[in-house]
Amino acid sequence: MTLDDVRDQLLAFGVNADCQDGRIAALHEGSIAWVEPDLVGELEREYEQDELARIEGLIGDWDGFGVDYRSVEAADAVVAAVCARWPCAVDDDAGFIGPGVEYLALNSIRSRRPEELG
Repeated sequence: MTLDDVRDQLLAFGVNADCQDGRIAALHEGSIAWVEPDLVGELEREYEQDELARIEGLIGDWDGFGVDYRSVEAADAVVAAVCARWPCAVDDDAGFIGPGVEYLALNSIRSRRPEELG
């Protein structure tokens, strides 16, 4: 998966995306997320062996991409677009490491008001 592949998928998913300086600027609902490939393997070096095993168990061999964002909604749009095409694992830096679709479902539940949960 290349940066251009990810940009094209974001565009196909309805997210305004443009490659700039080796990363993607993804605009969604007035906010922005930046998607950058991990070309030097920094992400993989940050993980413990059990975390690497979990990720590889979910998606096999993987290409790492970091997502920085101004709003979680912009980041979620990136995750949703990527998950629609490729197996995707998410590490939200808050204790969750798992399938992207599971992350999106949990995030959707957390963002709802109590009266919406019924």
